[in-house]
Amino acid sequence: MERIDKLLSKVSTPSFFAVSEFTFGETKGKTVASVDLTDASALRAILFAVKNAKVSRPNYDSLEKCALINYEFKRIEKESEALDGLLAGDAILALDGQDGLMLINARKYETRAVAEPPTSGVIKGPREGFIESIKTNLSLVERKLKTEKLKVERLKIGRRTKTDVAIVSVDGIAEEKVISEIRKKLTAIDIDGIIDAHYVQTYLEPRPYSIFNQIGSCEKPDIVVAKILEGRVAVFVDGSPIVLTLPFMFFEDVQSPEDYYERSTFASFLRVTRIVALMIGIFLPGLYVALEIYHFSVLPLQLLLTIMNATKGVPFPPLVEILFVTFLFEIIREAGVRMPQAMGLAMSVVGALVLGDTAVKAGFIGSPAVMIVALSSISAYTVPNVASSTAILRVAFTVIGGTLGIYGLLVCGVFLALYISGMNAYETPYLAPYAPDISRDKQDGLLKTPIVDSIRRPKSIPHVNSTRQSKKGER
Repeated sequence: MERIDKLLSKVSTPSFFAVSEFTFGETKGKTVASVDLTDASALRAILFAVKNAKVSRPNYDSLEKCALINYEFKRIEKESEALDGLLAGDAILALDGQDGLMLINARKYETRAVAEPPTSGVIKGPREGFIESIKTNLSLVERKLKTEKLKVERLKIGRRTKTDVAIVSVDGIAEEKVISEIRKKLTAIDIDGIIDAHYVQTYLEPRPYSIFNQIGSCEKPDIVVAKILEGRVAVFVDGSPIVLTLPFMFFEDVQSPEDYYERSTFASFLRVTRIVALMIGIFLPGLYVALEIYHFSVLPLQLLLTIMNATKGVPFPPLVEILFVTFLFEIIREAGVRMPQAMGLAMSVVGALVLGDTAVKAGFIGSPAVMIVALSSISAYTVPNVASSTAILRVAFTVIGGTLGIYGLLVCGVFLALYISGMNAYETPYLAPYAPDISRDKQDGLLKTPIVDSIRRPKSIPHVNSTRQSKKGER
């Protein structure tokens, strides 16, 4: 069985692989599998079935019919394909006198259990989340999408990791142009390894240097299935619990998984609250600095006197004071994230209270600055997916407010809106359905209408079938 020996000669550590010889009728055969990645019990079951199979003409075809009916298998001719499968944990089987090899899926998966994801907790709705196994993740989607139209296209990316990547869509809903563009970008990736979905995300984004999210990410199967049914395409990456969805719009970040399990009126109220909180998180520190330096005359007298009394004796100008408090809060937040979980919460709460209170009492900063920055930071995390973008914009608009005043904030705010409205990826406007104005899609925009009124799929997203459900009179 020179083919197996030749295959092992190409790996750096042949001792990591176990070789077994057997007799299949009058034909000799050999298997090779990884000691660590292949399920030993499955391999023993395969060898037992092969040895006890009673066939008149031993070959690969008879082997598939009588011995491998419980396993996924694939006939392969290329040696490179056999090597990739072997390194991934598959078993390779060779029969003497037969062309090609047999690749058998007997991988051993050591994965954590399916549980509620930590970033997308809900009170109502499904509590299952994706894990690091692409096989399990695809099965979670297939369990919800029981249709023969479900389309799964598999790729291998990474010269050394050869990571499994899957493009998932529904045939007859998703636009083929979008799928082709995603496939083209994925197949063009030439890198040593893909470790996580975020590696792939950078290659799929039209503006990789932008601070704004241009691709959706999700850890819940129910949300991914809902997006696929709207015409989007999902990209699964082995080893990552994050699933990417394309195309993507800004208002997807404002939406929450729980919105779809609440009354539409309450969900709409929550979305408006998130938008207002997002604006507070971005503009409030800059507005405070601008009013204190340039436009203090517009403040009510009592409020102005309160601010003056609270900031009396502070050695820093308002702009430096706000920036100092902002960076102080960012340092505390980062330390709380990086420290061990048992200490992180105590560090965040105690550190913020002690440092903030001590700094105010010492006269380094004023209490209004602490309140403004704290309110801004908390508001930003009502939309956690854009918290990183909000942190950068908060600092930028604080500097603008301290140097150019309210007029500078207005002008820069307009430029920011123009920049965002000009973003377009995979034939979907970033600010749809409001820029451009698409009335039909506003049923699930800032305000949410009941599902019973969602007759058609979003026009903003390319698709080939716009009908989501029958009309009211047709039910």
